[in-house]
Amino acid sequence: MVETGLDLILDGNAAAGLLQEIFVPEITTAQIQCAACNSSAAVGDLRLYAAPMGAVLRCTHCDGVLLRAVCTPGGRWLEMTGARYLRLRSREERSQPRRTSTE
Repeated sequence: MVETGLDLILDGNAAAGLLQEIFVPEITTAQIQCAACNSSAAVGDLRLYAAPMGAVLRCTHCDGVLLRAVCTPGGRWLEMTGARYLRLRSREERSQPRRTSTE
């Protein structure tokens, strides 16, 4: 039998455990990088433009839109085309006390 690697191709349900772990942590401490200017910041440090149905979070350096979150009767929507990445702290990092810049 020839191994083709096709046994590693599954549907999105196989990623449920990983995605659930990613989207459960405290989001405001997650690091996000702006795709427009490459600056990084905690999500909680971004500028919020709020509306009744959702939120737009903008970069504090270039005012680029990093994240849009909307709640509608049809579901919850998250759009992040303005972000290069969103890094959430690992379970191990979350269990350790946070260091301050003066330590």
